[in-house]
Amino acid sequence: MNIQGLKTLDRPLLILLIGVLLSHLGNYMVVPIIPIVLSVDANLTVAQIGVVLATIALSFQIGSVLGGFLADRIGRRFIIGLGALIGAGGLLGFGIFTTYPLFLLAATVTGVGNGLNAPSTKAAIAALASQGNQTTAFSLRGIAAGIGTATAGLIVFFVITGSSQIIFWIAGGIYIVLAIKSWFLLPKNCEDGPCPLIPKGAYFKVFKNKPFLVFGVVSIFIWALYAQLALALPLRATEILPNPENVALIWSINSGIVIFSQGIVTKWIIQRLHPLTALAFGMVLIGAGVGSLYWTSSFLHLVISGTIFVFGEMLILPTIDSTISQLSTANLIGLFFGLANVIYGLGEAAGKLIGGKLLEAASEISYLPWLIFGITGVILAIVILTLRKWEPLQKSLEIATEKSNTPKKAPKVAIRPTKQDSFPLDRWEPEFFLRKRGNTNKK
Repeated sequence: MNIQGLKTLDRPLLILLIGVLLSHLGNYMVVPIIPIVLSVDANLTVAQIGVVLATIALSFQIGSVLGGFLADRIGRRFIIGLGALIGAGGLLGFGIFTTYPLFLLAATVTGVGNGLNAPSTKAAIAALASQGNQTTAFSLRGIAAGIGTATAGLIVFFVITGSSQIIFWIAGGIYIVLAIKSWFLLPKNCEDGPCPLIPKGAYFKVFKNKPFLVFGVVSIFIWALYAQLALALPLRATEILPNPENVALIWSINSGIVIFSQGIVTKWIIQRLHPLTALAFGMVLIGAGVGSLYWTSSFLHLVISGTIFVFGEMLILPTIDSTISQLSTANLIGLFFGLANVIYGLGEAAGKLIGGKLLEAASEISYLPWLIFGITGVILAIVILTLRKWEPLQKSLEIATEKSNTPKKAPKVAIRPTKQDSFPLDRWEPEFFLRKRGNTNKK
């Protein structure tokens, strides 16, 4: 993305992108160390830590649903700022509270605040971006999020020393700045027109879509395994590192890998595979990344495990979004992605609850949770590959590539040759790596 693309955006969009950067900066200053603080400073059990993290995930879903309802009626500017302010209260709570029940309260407040803020910000970006620069706006949003995440780890590693509580105070302060910035610098209601109403019976149409429902059920297990790194890696760091807070730097490294490698992974792997095949490969890497934590004994080993995980992440995140966009219809894509977001929250919450129980069992059988994580990745990969043979899902994905009303701005992964310019190949050789492109001007 070049500077010319940045210049095409209006001032409100730039303010929103700065907000994305700030929210990720504040959030990822605390995400890597919450398990460490709860374990080392608060003496919570691993199972209790899993419940706290699961509470954040569940309350995020409550905030998301509530935020979507209120933003259309009160205005996105107010809800974005309100969510940031509530989130600040939750983060400050983690720095103040010392007991398990109060940590659950802080987790609930943090999740609700982030749930109000994040979806409203995405909706505001979509509403303010013109058809000509929507792609630019959302690409820049991803870059802003990556910069915020990478910077957060560097700040924790190089700047902050001493008490871990100060990190929560700084993160809370960043969220307060985000709230003030949103209220004073964003235009009222983001100056967008009335939001389109979801037609009556839309939910019934979604729940009649069997391929989407089956894919959604499988996605719950995908997100449950995906959620393990945020819980398992920091806890493993407390066992092998003299300064476990330094684990925040791994999130910076992972974010840098994504910024510089996602385009390559998309071009040379994702675009050349059936989406379910790419997803299966990603799950094997996710399971291997988490499972390999069992053999870690140094910071470098943690980085290696995180790198294996993040390459799986680069395969599954765009592929899941692409598959959902292909299973949806143009006028209901927001509803489909909204329900997909709920599925993500359910999977994350369940994963952290189960992960906490498994890691607690490691005191008796040290290798058990890590073995389960690795095997689960393989099992999910087999299940996903089996879905390729399920005709309703395969047919839906094939038809989607030729639909005239397929959402143009949604991410896509092609199943077979399409008429879209994003796949200008003379011939189609599915799942053939490192293929050279021929002369696309030939008739």
